[in-house]
Amino acid sequence: TTKSARVTRDLDLIAEMAKLGLAAVSLSITSLDSRLSATLEPRASAPHRRLEAVQQLAEAGIPAHASIAPVIPAITDCDIEEIISRAAEAGAQSAGWIFLRLPYEVAPLFRE
Repeated sequence: TTKSARVTRDLDLIAEMAKLGLAAVSLSITSLDSRLSATLEPRASAPHRRLEAVQQLAEAGIPAHASIAPVIPAITDCDIEEIISRAAEAGAQSAGWIFLRLPYEVAPLFRE
């Protein structure tokens, strides 16, 4: 599982492992809004780059999956259906989601 489209640098290695049923890649896609994504995940690849990575992985024969994470009510939940649709078009075999887990001690950071 990664938020980085750079996983495609290793397509050749991952594809060989995938042929043996030893590898699959899940790309986490929080939002399709580049600005929101950059705010929530400042050092992660842009959403369109992650979808391009899903496509490249799928084209290389690597099982590719989309992870919609974190789902934040009223902030990112509006993108779920579109992320699933776009990931499927890119060749993702599945999609899943993870709801935001906000431990008490990081709540002030999130509010900021």
